[in-house]
Amino acid sequence: RGAGRHPRRVPRGPLPLAPPVHPLHLRLADSTRGPIGAARDVAAEIGHDPDAFAVVVDGLAHPEEEVRNRSAWALDVATRSYPRRLAPHADALLAVAEADRNGGMLRRLLPSLLSRVPLTPTQARHVTDWALGMLDRSRVADQANLLSALAAVALAHPDLAPDIVPRIHVALDHPAPSVRARARRLCARLDRRGLLPDS
Repeated sequence: RGAGRHPRRVPRGPLPLAPPVHPLHLRLADSTRGPIGAARDVAAEIGHDPDAFAVVVDGLAHPEEEVRNRSAWALDVATRSYPRRLAPHADALLAVAEADRNGGMLRRLLPSLLSRVPLTPTQARHVTDWALGMLDRSRVADQANLLSALAAVALAHPDLAPDIVPRIHVALDHPAPSVRARARRLCARLDRRGLLPDS
C-alpha cells in the first residue's frame, strides 16, 4: 500500500512580494534609448522636485548597474549649476562610495558629486580616506575627478590639506595629460588659498 503514491504536498503561504520599483528607476533601467537612456530627461525633471531628486540618489545604490550609472549621470547634470541640491544627501553619497559598487559612470562621477557637497569634519575625513585609496586603484579616466574631490575637501577643511596637497602636487607629473591639466588647475586654486608648500 502506498507504492506509487505521490508525497503529500505541504500547502505554502503566498510568496513574498518583490519590493516595488519606483517609476524613475524603471525609466533609468530602460536601455532602448542608448547608453544614457532617460537620464537626460530625468536630470531636467528632478531639479525642482526634492522627492524625485532623493529617488535618483537612491538609484546610486540600485542593484542594476545601468540604473546606478544613469542615476550618477542625471545627478551630475542636475547639480552642475545648483550643487546645493546635493547638500541633504552627503551621508547617502558616502555610503555609495564605501560600498564601491561596479559602474564605470558611477565611479567616474561620484567624486564630482562629493566635491559639491558641504561636509562635516568627520565626513571630510571619510571622503579624504576614500579618495586617496581610490587614486591608487582607479582608471586614469577617474583620477582627475578624485583629485577634484580631494581639493574641495582641502579648501573647505584646511586641517586636512597636509594629507591631500602632496597627492595633488605629485599629479603634476602624471603621464596622462588630462590628469596633469586638472592638477595644474587645482594647484592654482590651492596656491591662492596658501595651501601649497612654500607658497
